[in-house]
Amino acid sequence: MVYSAPVPAYNTGVQNSFAYESALHRWPAILTQAIDAMYRHCHTLSQQSQQAAVDEGKAIIERIAKLKYDITHDRPLETLGVTKDNAAHLADGYRAPPTDAYDAWIEEAQPTWFNAVWLYAECYLYRRLRHLFETSTHWQAYDPFFQTKSDTFLASEAGIHACAKLIQELLEKNATHAVHNPATHVLFDELVSSSLWGNATDLSLLTNLNYADLQKLQATSAEHRKEKQQFVLVNQLTDAWDALRSMDHGRVDIVLDNAGFELVTDLVLADWLLTLRGTIPRAAKERVADVRGRLEAVRARIDRAAQQASRPPPSLLAVSKLQPPSDVMAAFEAGQRHFGENYAQELVEKAHVLPQSIRWHLIGGLQSNKAKILAPIPNLYAVESIDSEKLATSLEKALAKPENELRRSYPLHVYLQVNTSGEEGKSGVTPMTTPWDGSASEPPLLALAKHILLHCPHLRLAGLMTIGALANSQQSRDAHHNPDFEALVATRSHLLHALRTDSTLQEQVHNTAYWLPDGSSENVYATLWGNADDALELSMGMSADLETAVAYGSGHVRIGSDCFGPRSSNQDAAKVRELEIQRVADVPLVQEVVFHTKNLPWFVSDTCVPDVWYTIEQLCTTSMKDPAPVQAMAKRWKAHFDEKRFRLQMPHDAPLGADAGELSDFWTMPYGYGTMNYRKLTQDAEWPADIPFNTALGPLAGRFPILALRTCKAEVFIGT
Repeated sequence: MVYSAPVPAYNTGVQNSFAYESALHRWPAILTQAIDAMYRHCHTLSQQSQQAAVDEGKAIIERIAKLKYDITHDRPLETLGVTKDNAAHLADGYRAPPTDAYDAWIEEAQPTWFNAVWLYAECYLYRRLRHLFETSTHWQAYDPFFQTKSDTFLASEAGIHACAKLIQELLEKNATHAVHNPATHVLFDELVSSSLWGNATDLSLLTNLNYADLQKLQATSAEHRKEKQQFVLVNQLTDAWDALRSMDHGRVDIVLDNAGFELVTDLVLADWLLTLRGTIPRAAKERVADVRGRLEAVRARIDRAAQQASRPPPSLLAVSKLQPPSDVMAAFEAGQRHFGENYAQELVEKAHVLPQSIRWHLIGGLQSNKAKILAPIPNLYAVESIDSEKLATSLEKALAKPENELRRSYPLHVYLQVNTSGEEGKSGVTPMTTPWDGSASEPPLLALAKHILLHCPHLRLAGLMTIGALANSQQSRDAHHNPDFEALVATRSHLLHALRTDSTLQEQVHNTAYWLPDGSSENVYATLWGNADDALELSMGMSADLETAVAYGSGHVRIGSDCFGPRSSNQDAAKVRELEIQRVADVPLVQEVVFHTKNLPWFVSDTCVPDVWYTIEQLCTTSMKDPAPVQAMAKRWKAHFDEKRFRLQMPHDAPLGADAGELSDFWTMPYGYGTMNYRKLTQDAEWPADIPFNTALGPLAGRFPILALRTCKAEVFIGT
């Protein structure tokens, strides 16, 4: 199936575009490199008295020169005419792949080199170049870019040695890596980042690369990688980590790009993936269906209540207190993202074994000395039980630690707990039942709000929360009146008025630097000074009083048993939770890594089957300084291939340019959904930069998890 994007593809005819510059400068330079390489090889062959090969090589050089001439003079692209019946015979019974797709495009579009879809024309360039060799007698196995790839690989010793030392140190410390350990997630990000920046060594772009430039591109130290983070436009590694964590004896496919250093970083990543242990706990199918049905019923109830009250529907906070991790995962897979826990320790235990795209809310009481165990949880979204400056300060101090800052991608939202019922022994600040004009002493709730605004830059004051009297909750189902909700609504109004009429406070807030992951902190409380009542959200309402809470304007409702069913006792729940976590602790996430190579020399530096074996052989016998880590790494990879933990999608002995089955030329076709090159994934089309990645994927979106590692080397970029 061929998918056509609803926006035009980049075209070589647009002057001053990268597509135009490629046709004008890059492609002729690449062909010149190929000609130079062939001249050198012909010289070697002449010294070996292989005159027939030399003569044929000179004829191929003339045809490459003609191709270069055609490009620079904007000649029409020519069909190649390779079919299954007339394809050239290669070694070991293989044949060259047909060119039907290229020929059909050329016949229909009638492109010239400076009026062609960029991606099609560039793919055609390499297929046409390969056609010159596959139809020869002496040059079928020749890769005109091999020497360039080899020279760059041999000049990458520093980067390769750093990779080898890294994986050696990781495996010496731990033969396996538990995914519930936060350090393992950090390692995943580091290794994927190494693969990302390894992509910088793209020889089709770096035609004038020198040794010093290469070392800079391949720097793998933590400091260098951290420095490069400022250049990352889109980062969905947390989603990728969650997808990986959900695997169980699974398979990871890596579509290889550049040979040399980037191939090494891909193999290092694959090597490490085999060490991961501890999949996500999952419930039986019947339980998954039960939880899904319960959630659908609760959401339908919320929607009906909102419609009846003529209010926007509040969000659902699924209270997973005392429910096993597998039940939370069932709800997560049903689309639920926000979960509430009453106990800090239970939240921590579940967060370690469940996806990081979950947003956890602590809705129970929290002692200030427990802040330190919550702060390292990167996806702790909110604490809804703030009732003292001491507790707020403890959370602020814990979150301000550098190691915790690095883990988080958003600030911690906090809700001030208000004791609207006035019950003794219940946590919460006294409500503001009347307006405050400044004449009396400052209400405790106002003082607490100011403290957070001015002294807690890692927190964001998000709203107010109440747990009302049980009697009021039960009566409100029929009466549609709840004094606790009424008190919380009034308290919000009085608190907002007090904040908004304090000009000194506004100026102080404006001049306060608030923490954000990217360092920017402008106007984080801009909505607080507007006129909207919902500038502070109300967290109120449970199963018994849901409809009443919605009518009073609740921002989110906290529903537990209706989502999951009855709870067990604390003791029984702890046992079940412990057993679930233990049961999955040693389960391998990945048992096989499949590498997809190109079947012909592609974009100068892309990896072909011979490049894989050449790389491993060179590393096994390397004479670089301190060779032991590099040799051990390469021998381990060889063992992975021998024992089927690693394998190539192409036959391991397939000759260069072979048509070796359905996927052999899949990655070198200019279109087709499923192709893994970023430009092909996005149809190399003129998408707006803010278009979501899934939109650009077209019909491929959602079929399986895709992680695209891409440095900007073409004009298409999306998802910003």
